[in-house]
Amino acid sequence: MKLLETSKFSKLRKKIRDEAESVALKSAIGEILKDPQIGKKLKGELGHLRSYSYTARGQTRRLIYHWYHWEKNEMVLFSFGPRQGIYKN
Repeated sequence: MKLLETSKFSKLRKKIRDEAESVALKSAIGEILKDPQIGKKLKGELGHLRSYSYTARGQTRRLIYHWYHWEKNEMVLFSFGPRQGIYKN
């Protein structure tokens, strides 16, 4: 499976300073790669995206992604972080 990331995701990932946060994100990405349908489908305008909840340093985080399973077998990572404001551009 091909794994891509948006520029927003890349910027957020590069800002991570805490090793535990980085490890938790890598683990969450590994989980969705094993089973892309594990994430909850979003509704409305964001219906093409999925949200996977994970925990980093005792706080719940969300990983937003899109899985193109029937076309290209690739996954695009859009964003991650706490729920507040994660769905904004």
